Amino acid sequence: MTTPQQPPFGPPVPPGPPVPPKPGMSTGKKFGLGCGGCLGLLLVLFMFAGCVSVLSGDTSSTQGGDAGTREEAVKPEEEAAADEEEPEEEAEPEPEPEPEGPAAIGNGVHRVGDDIEPGTYSTDGPDPDDLLPMCYYARLSGLSGELDDIISNNNIEGPGTVVVAEDDVALELSGGCEWTLQ
Repeated sequence: MTTPQQPPFGPPVPPGPPVPPKPGMSTGKKFGLGCGGCLGLLLVLFMFAGCVSVLSGDTSSTQGGDAGTREEAVKPEEEAAADEEEPEEEAEPEPEPEPEGPAAIGNGVHRVGDDIEPGTYSTDGPDPDDLLPMCYYARLSGLSGELDDIISNNNIEGPGTVVVAEDDVALELSGGCEWTLQ
């Protein structure tokens, strides 16, 4: 339903009853996606394209896997005989490598005494190129998931330290930082 429009010049026309549209004319009601709908449609298309590329991009299992078995099957007999003729030297057992330093720990919930030792842990901070360069830690008195289990916590944007006490139950880490025991 439309109302009469005011003429650009002259006296105003008093409003009257709405004038019904003529047959075959538009009522002005349209179906449109708008900006949000267009962005949503683009997002769905990008996700679909990503899934298709991941699913179709894995050709290494068919090409690389067959190549290795073909090379072994076509191995000349002379090489096989030469391998058998050489006496095998007894390999001395390699000594276990000594730890170079404290191992770094990352994301997860680490139990004190089982996964990690009490002490001071430090980090250089998050990767500055990350979308949200922050690292989170929480010292926990329990593993129930309740807020009351948090002894202390913090979000850090640069280098930082946390002291894990002997009576802490666990240390929760997230954000991709590597923490080392000092």
